[in-house]
Amino acid sequence: MKKRLFFLGASAFLLVSCNSKPAKTTSAEQPPVEKKSNEFCYSYTQNKDNVFLNFKMSDDSLILGKLNYHFHEKDSNDGIVQGQMRGDTLFLDYIFTSEGVETVREVVFLKKGEDFVEGYGDAEEKNGRMVFKNTSKLDFNNSILLKHVDCK
Repeated sequence: MKKRLFFLGASAFLLVSCNSKPAKTTSAEQPPVEKKSNEFCYSYTQNKDNVFLNFKMSDDSLILGKLNYHFHEKDSNDGIVQGQMRGDTLFLDYIFTSEGVETVREVVFLKKGEDFVEGYGDAEEKNGRMVFKNTSKLDFNNSILLKHVDCK
């Protein structure tokens, strides 16, 4: 039940943030300062496999977005992510439904230039979610490289 409430709350946040419009200024006010976008998009495509990550980052490095895995001849997973950027590493909870079962799995991405590389390692179930046993031992060498792309 907690997961469903969280999922509904996170979905509502995404909808509101995507539909919000900037406030209009009057001539007496200062013109708005151009702000760097806080929305980021990354994509991986090889053969018929696709991965897409889209997220917004708040000023305090909190992350909320979407992550989709579509591997050829395998089940696709579309879900939401939430987490935090710590240094050059994204630590996210990936919440998705597969075969009618809601799953929460930790995913970690290491920043490489403008791109992100997914980390892999031994995982275990803790408190109803899959987490890495030791994030300091994650392997980022033979991983999916998510290339920075323009958000559409």
